[in-house]
Amino acid sequence: MNILFLTPRLPFPLIGGDRVKPYFLLKHIAQKHKVTLVTFYQGKEDPANYIKEIENIGVEVFTIPLNPFKAGLSCFFRGYKLRPIEILYYFSNNFQKKVDELLSTRKYDIGFSFFMRTAEYLQNKNIKKILIAEDSRILYQSRSYQETINPLQKMVRYYEFLTLKNYEPSIIRRFNATTFVTQEDISFAKSNSIKSIFRLLTNGTDVDYFIPADFNKRKNILFTGKFDVWANQLMVERIIKKIMPKVKEIFPNIIFSFVGANPTKILKDLAEKNKIDLHSNVPTMLPYLQNARIYLHPHRGATGIQNKLLEALSAGCPVVTTTSGNQGIYGKHKEHLMIGLTDEEIANNIIELLHNEELSKQLSKNARELIIQTHSWEKIYSEFDAILEEFAENE
Repeated sequence: MNILFLTPRLPFPLIGGDRVKPYFLLKHIAQKHKVTLVTFYQGKEDPANYIKEIENIGVEVFTIPLNPFKAGLSCFFRGYKLRPIEILYYFSNNFQKKVDELLSTRKYDIGFSFFMRTAEYLQNKNIKKILIAEDSRILYQSRSYQETINPLQKMVRYYEFLTLKNYEPSIIRRFNATTFVTQEDISFAKSNSIKSIFRLLTNGTDVDYFIPADFNKRKNILFTGKFDVWANQLMVERIIKKIMPKVKEIFPNIIFSFVGANPTKILKDLAEKNKIDLHSNVPTMLPYLQNARIYLHPHRGATGIQNKLLEALSAGCPVVTTTSGNQGIYGKHKEHLMIGLTDEEIANNIIELLHNEELSKQLSKNARELIIQTHSWEKIYSEFDAILEEFAENE
């Protein structure tokens, strides 16, 4: 097949789910099909080396520069359109021109829009098309504005929720099918009176890379994430103020480690004050996951699936998370991971695992087996191939 694939970010380097998943999907389909990628690039450095990495897996690449400042400013001037900010931010005449040019000069069997942010460019095209939506943005912003207490955040996310209530169903109906990463997102879309074809295309992780190490080397409690992301900032605050003090009462010498990109000055100050082991912009998470006695993820709200949990579980970390953190993974409490609803329950789960090494070892073993069975890339490829075959048969 001749496939057109659109993404809002150049899928390299492999940092973040919005790069990792499209990269692996592209790598897979390029083995049997001819694939053209049109993507935005927002970085300051020359993207030539990143583009080469994509070309090396057999994909033709067209990049459209996106200036974050200009894109943000354009949202203000396009506000009259009453569309979600995340859609307005990624609107580009140059991107649309490239897509139009390709569709007018080549015959494509199918087109994929990764995220609704690129759906604009295919929505009215006479081509079989699939929206890889990942999660329901209505549901995400609804939970987000209810969760936050920051007035500005609440206002922005409520605006997003209101505009998405009309935009999301409208854009989904313009595609032949839409994929989500969890059954919860599919159920919500159906309950929202969106009449369309939905398919599950969950997320994967590299189970051959994220492997366990000697359990006896596991010493600390680990949290990972991009620290300039609002949801992660909330979790960091909860850990430091609500969870860590209770754990430290019982295990005063336990080390909490925070590892991730772009830590804020506030976080750096908090880490120093609370004797937290902080590592920023590390080349790989693997050694930190392999040394984690417990992987802590006190997730609230949001939608979709937590890729960082897939990596942690694959690496055999005993995981403590919440119901929403477990969404799309469907691990069982005390069999694959530990689930708590409140900060107190989460802290108690940590304490129980620190007391009970046998339970921790069993969780470690079961967690990896679960991810191999349900979220290896081979499993995701089979889901994606089934979608391709389904639409190929309908030609």
